[in-house]
Amino acid sequence: MKLLHTSDWHVGKKIRGHSRAAEHVAVLAEITLAAADNSVDLILVAGDLFETAAPTAESEKIVYEALLNMAEIAPVAVISGNHDNARRLQAIAPLLQLGRVTMITEPKAPTNGGVASFETKSGEVCKVVMLPFVSQRSIVKTESLMSNEAFQNAQTYTHRMAQVIDVMCQGFEDSTINIVMAHGFVQGSIAGGGERAAHIVDEYSINSLAFPVTANYIALGHL
Repeated sequence: MKLLHTSDWHVGKKIRGHSRAAEHVAVLAEITLAAADNSVDLILVAGDLFETAAPTAESEKIVYEALLNMAEIAPVAVISGNHDNARRLQAIAPLLQLGRVTMITEPKAPTNGGVASFETKSGEVCKVVMLPFVSQRSIVKTESLMSNEAFQNAQTYTHRMAQVIDVMCQGFEDSTINIVMAHGFVQGSIAGGGERAAHIVDEYSINSLAFPVTANYIALGHL
C-alpha cells in the first residue's frame, strides 16, 4: 500500500504582509502530481489546513480545490489542527465526503467516525484512527486549572490522551493496515519553526509511548 502523508499547509499565511497564495497553489499542485505519479492508495492530511480560524474566501478556495483534486487520485483522509476552525470545517465535511474526502474535526468514538476504513485497489483494508487537535481545555476542567499545579494538569492531559488513543486503536487487526493520524505535540519531537511556541509546550503533549506497536504507520501533524 502506498500512502501520501502531508500536513500543516497553513494556507493564508503571509510573510511581512505579502500573500503566499500563489506559492500554496503551486505546492499543493505539486503534491497532487506526486500522488498521481506514485499511484498512491490513500492521502493523509494531518491538520492545519489554514493559518487562521477565519480564513479568507481565497484561502478556502485553494484548500477545497486542492482536496478535491487529490481525491481524484485517491481517497483523502483529513483531520483539523489547532489553527483550523473545527466547526467551520465540520459544516463543509458532508459536501467534501461526496468527493471522496473524509474529514474529522473533533474526537469521535471508533464506531462513530473516529476510525475510518478504506479499501485499496488490491483489496487490502486500511483502518485510520482520525484524531484531530485536542486542546487542554477539552480535557482539564476549570476546577483543576484553578487548584492544581501546572505540571499536574499537563500530566492529566498526557494521561487522558493516551487513554483516548488506546481506545481508538483497539480495533486494529493483523489482517488490516493500521494507521494513526493525529495533530498534536508529541514528546521528543523536533520543532521545524512553523508552529507558535505557545502550542509547543508540555500542557499539550502526547507521550510517544501512547502509540501502539500494532500501528503500521503514525501520521503526525503540528510541528
